[in-house]
Amino acid sequence: MRDITQSYQAESELRQANEYLQKQVLEIKTLQVQLREQAMRDGLTGLFNRRYFDEIFPKELIRATRDYERVALIIMDIDYFKNINDTFGHQAGDRVIQVFADLLRNYSDCQNIVCRYGGEEFVLVLPGLIQEKAYQHAEQIRLSFKAAQLEYGGKQIHTTVSGGVAVFPDHGKTTDELLQVVDRALYAAKLHGRNCIKRV
Repeated sequence: MRDITQSYQAESELRQANEYLQKQVLEIKTLQVQLREQAMRDGLTGLFNRRYFDEIFPKELIRATRDYERVALIIMDIDYFKNINDTFGHQAGDRVIQVFADLLRNYSDCQNIVCRYGGEEFVLVLPGLIQEKAYQHAEQIRLSFKAAQLEYGGKQIHTTVSGGVAVFPDHGKTTDELLQVVDRALYAAKLHGRNCIKRV
């Protein structure tokens, strides 16, 4: 009888220890998912960050190649952002970035990839879009941001964005090629006086 009781107790303790370990493993996996998500997200905007873009964009090009599909790439940059920080302060600059990020979210669907690329620069990946459609998409965002009523500390902040557009595989077949082409288009938009979108 004593042996059976001891055996039952040992089994019960083992079962409890096993349940506890399973719970710990689940918590660790949940934390790992959360940490990975945090590592791929921009803290200020909640958008994906450059690390995520660098990881996902080459995969997107592989998928597009397999499916014989185009992928539009847009880079947008908030114009004269340093002036906003210098005039209104960095918190105002952060607010401007958040407003633009919200606008990008509103203009995106579940297929689009929207990332804060760095500072005041954002990148959009639009699967299935030809250049003209991507250009129109970027123009809608530009016009909406220009019309946005931005206020901080009782003061109006007027700002605009510039952008460059290119399409895979028409303008490049690798991530680096496409980024170089889009960067050139963005630079052309800035040389053209900003507040505009330039295509290749």
